[in-house]
Amino acid sequence: MSTPFSIDGKLNLPGAPGLSFEPLPFGISNQYDSKAEFEFSFPAGTGSQAVDFGTMPAAGAKAALVVYEPAVGAPVINVTINGGNKPVELSAGGFFAFGSPTPSAGITAMSIAYTGAGRVRVWLLG
Repeated sequence: MSTPFSIDGKLNLPGAPGLSFEPLPFGISNQYDSKAEFEFSFPAGTGSQAVDFGTMPAAGAKAALVVYEPAVGAPVINVTINGGNKPVELSAGGFFAFGSPTPSAGITAMSIAYTGAGRVRVWLLG
């Protein structure tokens, strides 16, 4: 059974220096049939954690959210999508959000490389 979801956000920034903030809204509303949710607590060492996509459709996730919990002194992590060679770097307190209403060749694999202790939460919807 399909379950509705939405991601809603906005980036606020001035149109030009000295002007007031202008919101740039973004979002997605859709439905998912597959969901995977993880909480990783990385140890004080180096390593890599593959994210299990479980029953995600072959076309990939419709939405993904990676949240790196704030922690003083936590090192950056690197999130690799689909085995690529250009990971997304996240510092503690950062996040990565993705939305694609009808993926045909979307996110189908993810891994997280770490070099020290930290806590990361991941949600995948497909």
